[in-house]
Amino acid sequence: MATDYIDERKKKLEKIKELGINPYPQVKLTNKSKISQIISDYSKIKKEEVSKKNETIAGRLMSLRNLGKIAFGVIQDEFGKIQVVFQKDNLKDYSVIKLFDVGDFLMIKGNPMRTQKGELSLKVSKFQLLSKSIRALPEKFHGLKDEETILRMRELDAITNHELLDKFRKKSLIVKTIREFFDNNDFLEVQTPVLQTVYGGASAEPFKTHHNSLDIDLFLRIAPELHLKRMIVAGFERVYELGNKYRNEGMDKSHLQEILDLEFYWAYQDYEGLMKFTEKLFTYILKKVNGSLKVKYQEQIFDFTTPYPRITFRELVKKHTKIDIDKFDTFEKLKKEIIDRKIPDVDVKECKHYGALLDELYKKTARQKVIQPTFMTDYPVEMIPLAKRKENEPSKISSFQLLFNTWEVVKAYNELNNPIDQKERFIEQQKLLELGDKEAHPLNEEYIESMEYGMPPIAGWGLGLARLCMFLMDEPNIRSSVFFPLMKPRNKDEEE
Repeated sequence: MATDYIDERKKKLEKIKELGINPYPQVKLTNKSKISQIISDYSKIKKEEVSKKNETIAGRLMSLRNLGKIAFGVIQDEFGKIQVVFQKDNLKDYSVIKLFDVGDFLMIKGNPMRTQKGELSLKVSKFQLLSKSIRALPEKFHGLKDEETILRMRELDAITNHELLDKFRKKSLIVKTIREFFDNNDFLEVQTPVLQTVYGGASAEPFKTHHNSLDIDLFLRIAPELHLKRMIVAGFERVYELGNKYRNEGMDKSHLQEILDLEFYWAYQDYEGLMKFTEKLFTYILKKVNGSLKVKYQEQIFDFTTPYPRITFRELVKKHTKIDIDKFDTFEKLKKEIIDRKIPDVDVKECKHYGALLDELYKKTARQKVIQPTFMTDYPVEMIPLAKRKENEPSKISSFQLLFNTWEVVKAYNELNNPIDQKERFIEQQKLLELGDKEAHPLNEEYIESMEYGMPPIAGWGLGLARLCMFLMDEPNIRSSVFFPLMKPRNKDEEE
């Protein structure tokens, strides 16, 4: 059936060419008007009245009714749609209209008017075909319904679901607002390598690729952290990077492999200061993008009024599991306690060390109970090998996460700047990597060497920007907050 439609439109395309019309001209419309602006400017025009002012619009033809001597169409641009009226008596090339289809792009010149039914329209004085469409658009009133097709052909969904464009304009505003905030706070935006010989900066499995010219294997970065901290060694004091990172891990409603991310590093600052800074940032973003510190997401209200409550990692786990991790401070002790308590969903068999077991316990129990914005502080030292120990409690690190809606959205900590301690932790991680822990950190000699030249006290911070965008766009699935999410290739049988 789709092939029949395509063949029919191709025949129209050939007839258009036979008339000497270029169906794909290059046109520069410097005086084009926004349809939304025309609607605003002429909203009070009276019925039957025709404006003397000539307007030029360009956009996609969304409907066409040819009644013989008069035809009614609807043109849609990025910001709105308007009816256009073609009258045979006023147009020498009126007959060309029968070769147009829904989906074609047209340039229209005309005068604003009201039809007999009172609809604001443009009375066409001149028109030009800008692009002939070959495939039919989704059915006008129902659009795309299959979720797989919606995500695979996002541009097709947006044509019939114009609100989608507003959502992605909002995403652009979120990014713009964040950059504005950091620039206003004397941070320097920088760029660091995506291709790395040694990955690091997070606990994650990387994607691997090969560099043909150098004949070496490389990894897509799982985080920009180590390079950003080397820039602090270089002498910069406040740097941030906004870009993608890549993690070869599972997919679910709040996880992707290609992740929009923001990290910053601030010399001579600590994690306590970063909690206050985080509250200022979220207040700034929400007021500008959302208009309120109360956000409605999937019918639930989240209140970001500051200050956010604080709870330690130990207190949070104890509250929801009755396990005091300070009493069960080894892998075997904690594993036995979890098994004895028969805590559901915690997979102890897959955990190869104490830090992984702590993470599994926390994520499958305590984190699932955190809904409103909350700072969780003081991770156990085994969980983040790049963070500095608390001086008064060396089994913990000076860290926090901002949690809400059961998600981890911000992670921050005082950065470890002792190269000897760092190398020892890397060596321990390397052992775990060799034992099969794909998320352990490899030993990074270049980073250690950089630290050995002297690294000032640093506080570092990372934001899951893709997750924040998903939240503020009110999307139930993180893939929906990406215009072109990664999809499996279609089977050839599905093409038509």
